[in-house]
Amino acid sequence: MQRNLDMFLSARSREQIAASSLALVALIGASDYLTGYELAFSIFYLIPVGLGTWYAGPRIGFAICIVSTATWLAVDHATGHRYAHPAIPFWNAGVRLGFFVIVAHLLYRLRAALDAQAALAQQDGLTGILNARAFRQRYAALAELAVRHRHPIALGYLDIDGFKGVNDSLGHSVGDQVLKTVASALATRLRASDFVGRVGGDEFAILLSETDLAGAQTFFTDMRARLLDVAARNRWPIGFSIGVAVFPSPSTDADAAFRHADALMYIVKRTGKDSLMVEEYVGDTGGA
Repeated sequence: MQRNLDMFLSARSREQIAASSLALVALIGASDYLTGYELAFSIFYLIPVGLGTWYAGPRIGFAICIVSTATWLAVDHATGHRYAHPAIPFWNAGVRLGFFVIVAHLLYRLRAALDAQAALAQQDGLTGILNARAFRQRYAALAELAVRHRHPIALGYLDIDGFKGVNDSLGHSVGDQVLKTVASALATRLRASDFVGRVGGDEFAILLSETDLAGAQTFFTDMRARLLDVAARNRWPIGFSIGVAVFPSPSTDADAAFRHADALMYIVKRTGKDSLMVEEYVGDTGGA
């Protein structure tokens, strides 16, 4: 239930979150007024403060802090709470504002840290592109969308030929540079709706949205030529074996799709390496 609520709120716009937070402030203020000044309600204002900060950002959160403080002060005055000095309620309001702001700031810092950790958990540590797990998750999401809108997708599987020789003869530092350079070349070639991930030691996967057989053939032919040019300029003795599976109606099962693309890549490896094979799979993609 908590996860579903988080997903629901995360899908709301900043304006919707702000409106919901203000509505909560009004509801808490009304409850505070009806119960009188003898019962403390300040802590409940942290609910809209937290909601606004967590899901809409610090500016909305800090604005809710001010509105909550003003609401408390207005309710305190309306309930007829008397103080020894007229400045006391304003002092109390300032203290409450400070408390709300501190909580909002801590929540903002916590959310930023969690978002950063979530991003790092999806990245390959060396190349900075998606890791295997995150790539498969992106595949499942994109495939589901493609099925809904009846759009084809293309999944490419790339293996660097001769990579072990680079590590053995030129050293692992050069090998790491090869991987980072290839990843960068792949990432800069993609559209915003496409994805690339490192799914093995020297293996990469590329997912193209709304791409048919002809489009995949053109894209991967051009991409392979660019990669070979990068390798030649750096004098790296490597090539690229690429298998590309095109799905007019894709399966949302990432493993099934990967089997097709991986099988094509290994056919290329067995028949001479450093080449490209593109095939279309129509119908059930769940088979081997």
